[in-house]
Amino acid sequence: MSDGPPHVVAMRRAFDEALARCPGEVRETRYAFAGRAVHLRVVGARLAERIQRPFAHLRRDRAAVGAEPLRIDLWDEHETGVASPADAAPGALDHEWLACDGTLSASADGRYVSFTYQDSVTLLDRQGQRMIGGRRSGSHLSRGECSKPFVVMLTVWYSDLRVQILHAGLLAHDGVGVLLPGESGTGKSTTSLAGVAHGLEFLGDDFVGCERRDDGTFHGHSIFSTACLARSGLDRFGDIRAHAVEDRFPEEEKPILFLAEVFPERLRATAPIGAIVLLRVGAERTKVRPATRPEALRQLAASTLHTVVPRPGRAALEMMGALVAQVPAYRLHLGTDLRDVPGGIAEVVAQARRRGSP
Repeated sequence: MSDGPPHVVAMRRAFDEALARCPGEVRETRYAFAGRAVHLRVVGARLAERIQRPFAHLRRDRAAVGAEPLRIDLWDEHETGVASPADAAPGALDHEWLACDGTLSASADGRYVSFTYQDSVTLLDRQGQRMIGGRRSGSHLSRGECSKPFVVMLTVWYSDLRVQILHAGLLAHDGVGVLLPGESGTGKSTTSLAGVAHGLEFLGDDFVGCERRDDGTFHGHSIFSTACLARSGLDRFGDIRAHAVEDRFPEEEKPILFLAEVFPERLRATAPIGAIVLLRVGAERTKVRPATRPEALRQLAASTLHTVVPRPGRAALEMMGALVAQVPAYRLHLGTDLRDVPGGIAEVVAQARRRGSP
């Protein structure tokens, strides 16, 4: 990122200054995001601790991930004494939109994308494969930043790799992924948490990646190891409730569970998608019923198109249509006993296999 608009140059210089001022406070980690290598550098110990936490299950050593197609450089303004440059303010690039209570902007050629939210600014150089961000203080991050860091910028980056972010949960049983699409309040997080708490593998409760491989199969990718559930819902999970991080979040915001710390052996990075499950709450007992492909596409598309930012386009809708055409769909009527969730998912996988799904 040696050239570019003033916004880009200013962000690069600010990170370099933070790095020069506090070389002893640099924390470096490497990951595999959807199988692609990522190198994260954070200047600021507290900020590093909080940003790294949701990605803990994707951490890899350097030899395992190989080359570094994406570099993420982040600094703590308070700890380093380096403020985000004035040129990084909203409007610094050519086009600007309001998104997720922040400002999303892009250069005319689409190479540079920036997102500003509260006390944070993040820039992505799509061609240079580098993300740079500043945070006012690692001790005062929003709940969204703590649970799902860089979600807007990562959505752009994943899309460039033809990995579509879906608004859905994803569990795996016997190596087979089961996608749980739905708007907020449909039971995705409760079902995902109940699944991992009772033996299933967890890939996500809210945002997951979906990729169509060269052989035509669809694979789901975990992005974050977190689950966020309302306080009233968490009370149904007994001992797990004690692991929830509330961290001075407002009463109306959901606490965070870092599941790589609670169930490290049940976190999975990738799984072939073998079925789509539409959730229904309020049944007396958990039961599985067939669902139609139009129902599955309607729920998957509506939830994703209304929630994911930047908004998915035509290619994403076509990919969702192809996914629904390939894998069977079911309804899972959730009973009152959350221990029945794994059995319901196992039944879905068994029925899908009988129909020839992976």
